[in-house]
Amino acid sequence: LHASSINPNIQRVQYAVRGELAIRAEKLNVELAAGKKLPFSRVVNCNIGNPQQLNQKPITFFRQVAALTEFPALLEPENRQRLAGLFPEDTFERAETILKGIGSPSIGAYSHSQGVCIPYIRRSVAKFIQERDGHPTDANNIFLTTGASAGVQMVINFLIQNPNVGVLIPIPRRP
Repeated sequence: LHASSINPNIQRVQYAVRGELAIRAEKLNVELAAGKKLPFSRVVNCNIGNPQQLNQKPITFFRQVAALTEFPALLEPENRQRLAGLFPEDTFERAETILKGIGSPSIGAYSHSQGVCIPYIRRSVAKFIQERDGHPTDANNIFLTTGASAGVQMVINFLIQNPNVGVLIPIPRRP
């Protein structure tokens, strides 16, 4: 593998930091890290949707369920009793439902290309959308991604037919 043998589209790739404000914020972070005195002590990046950086308390339910599904030994009766003060009962129930639904002792395995935990999670999402919107939803038409940017990238890749195709993303640059 050599630089000249890499796909030219990859050679030209640029990481768009999503605008001039984000670029300036990064420069200010570098200056602060170097010890430069500025009229503030930190930069709060508001372009990436991170409310916890602004001290918003995270929604704990999702994190608790994720912890339990990532480390299912916590669901064992002896551990469950010790964790009763940290994890509400509904988090144990949801974690057990997810693990049962995916038919695996943990969530650490590779997932289907359409998204995690085929078919259980996508069926649950389809059911939610159907109940919310009032019309049939097919789980096979649902793709779950690791975020908005990954989803948009997947759609754009479907649209690109050859290396000469370009896609313009309007401002604001998110996602």
